[in-house]
Amino acid sequence: MTALLSVRGLRCGYGGIPVVFNVDLDVQEAEVVALLGANGAGKTTTLRAISGMIRVMRGDIEFAGRRIANRSADQVARGGVVHVPEGRGIFPSLRVEETLRLAATFSGVPRNEAAVRIEEVYATFPRLAERRWQTAGTLSGGEQQMLALSRALIARPRLLLIDEMSQGLAPTVVAHLFEIVATLPRRGVSVLLVEQFVAQALGVADRAYVLEKGKVTFAGPAAQLAADEDFVRGSYLGDVDVATETVGRRRRWSEAATQAEPDAVSTALPQVLARALEELSRREGVPVAELVRQALEQNGTARAAAAASAGTPAPQVGEEHA
Repeated sequence: MTALLSVRGLRCGYGGIPVVFNVDLDVQEAEVVALLGANGAGKTTTLRAISGMIRVMRGDIEFAGRRIANRSADQVARGGVVHVPEGRGIFPSLRVEETLRLAATFSGVPRNEAAVRIEEVYATFPRLAERRWQTAGTLSGGEQQMLALSRALIARPRLLLIDEMSQGLAPTVVAHLFEIVATLPRRGVSVLLVEQFVAQALGVADRAYVLEKGKVTFAGPAAQLAADEDFVRGSYLGDVDVATETVGRRRRWSEAATQAEPDAVSTALPQVLARALEELSRREGVPVAELVRQALEQNGTARAAAAASAGTPAPQVGEEHA
């Protein structure tokens, strides 16, 4: 069966530096596909390449049998692929009704049909109908995400790319949004979903892909991945790095059973430490460089105390590396 979306050998990135390497993925008609992985794995970059927001360095992208690689974002959208980006991207000063009418205009919807489509999305999201004359900037986070999805659905796309729709939202709101996503294939809309709520994403998806450092490490039925307790538990606790590494490690072991585990650990250790520092920096609101400086100072203090008790001079911070 010919896929609605076919991505082959995708290589893309920023400033001439690739972050996605040789990615293959498909989305069939009336299908929800989850694209999962740790922060920085290349998920958002993949969506941006498909929707025309960034250029493809190598590989090909076909939609409905037509090549769309390196077409403009406007051409891709008018061809039936609509991208709901991370962060929603709404205009806070526009009212809900104005936002939807503007979306209809830019999607090329005839004026006499725009009102019909707007009422369709209001039926999907009744809360927006109640707030149609309210400015978007005064909506709750969940309502803003509903507006972002409604703006995309105005165009009646065949494929919807959704990037982190649950970001910063309450679990009850997230559950409602996933209920809506689950109904889209019945309306003729396929979905490629990047999502941090892994269990919920796998619950509505037919198939799933996992990216690790820009490469696909899992491709198969969503139910199969959902049955991997290590992956789901790690992701559910917010440790997507651990969950992704679980899938990636299992694949590497199956492909190269003779590879020594100590070598794999020593190779991965610098990346693990870097991710740990970045996560601590984000949580504490302290730059990574400052965290390193504090750690060196604390280490120096501890060594000085130990040296004093032993009656030997302690090295100065950085002296041992001179």
